[in-house]
Amino acid sequence: MDTRSLDTGDLAAFSEATKVEHLDPHTYRVNLLDSFCIGTVPNGGYVASCILAAAGLHLTKRGQKDVLNAHFQFLNRTETGPAVIIIEDIKLGRQLSTLHATLYQHALLPEAPWITQGSTRKEIAVYLTMTDLGKESGVSLPTAFTLQHPVAALPRPDFAALKEDRDAHWSRYEFPTASPLSYARCLRNCVYYDPRGGQPTKGVLDKWVRLASGENFTAASLGYVSDCWPYVVEAQRPTKEEAEEKQRLGEPIPFAPDTRFWYPTVVLNLEVKKPLPEEGLEWLQLRIQSKQIKDGRLDLEVLLLDEHGDLVALSNHVNLILGSERNTAERTRSGGAAKEPRSRI
Repeated sequence: MDTRSLDTGDLAAFSEATKVEHLDPHTYRVNLLDSFCIGTVPNGGYVASCILAAAGLHLTKRGQKDVLNAHFQFLNRTETGPAVIIIEDIKLGRQLSTLHATLYQHALLPEAPWITQGSTRKEIAVYLTMTDLGKESGVSLPTAFTLQHPVAALPRPDFAALKEDRDAHWSRYEFPTASPLSYARCLRNCVYYDPRGGQPTKGVLDKWVRLASGENFTAASLGYVSDCWPYVVEAQRPTKEEAEEKQRLGEPIPFAPDTRFWYPTVVLNLEVKKPLPEEGLEWLQLRIQSKQIKDGRLDLEVLLLDEHGDLVALSNHVNLILGSERNTAERTRSGGAAKEPRSRI
């Protein structure tokens, strides 16, 4: 088991961690970094951001570098190191274009065709709808949407004070010593802020976030941000004292206080509601909620809002709840060959 602390290791700039190399008209290469891993597996949203960056680069010349909607299917666990993204033009239109992207790893080649048939793995398959969000026009109507939650009554932060952890209503989240999430090194790449006094409820989580590197959030980073806190189960983790009291009363305990989970993403959908400014945004607000957590599976709805409360993106996920040993367990390659620390979920 990887037990490295959240406070160890070097942070990489997000722009470097998602840097895309153009290999040929339909092929791109990225390098997945350890600092964005959960145990041995790169965070799914981080890998999604690498694919978003490649898709934006792919259609830059057409003026359609913005993602309107993306559907990610996580077929296999990714690993650190090089990956190749091959993009197919499904339909190129004047307003909207549809792409299919596949991320590959293992047995990659240094030149075309870049992948080895029968050995290279398909890790992630994606459909993307691309556009130019800056050129959108048409009917706009109010919907009276609000967050509808106790935290909505809190004043918006004083962001200068918040950055120094001096805001009156929001405070920096500090990871507990020996947290079960200590092996999720990807968490170090964001700084999280919660309502002072904790979340009002366990079922709905609200956070303000910024990148620990000091960079601003860009359009490509929305994949990572939408998946940077899939930890609604952790909000209901019993303390040692609570578990002992339930045992004394003969009440069921959902799981032991020291149980370490992994929450792999099976499906991630992302819909972008507005373009980000060219310089990006320093702050984003997250509203995270699950409607059902049952039989080792959970749904995850994530709303991303800007400093003014405007919707930036919506994201919906399907996640599993697995023991963390599944994250690091060795798996067999296709055909039952030698074992390797990778494979299907």
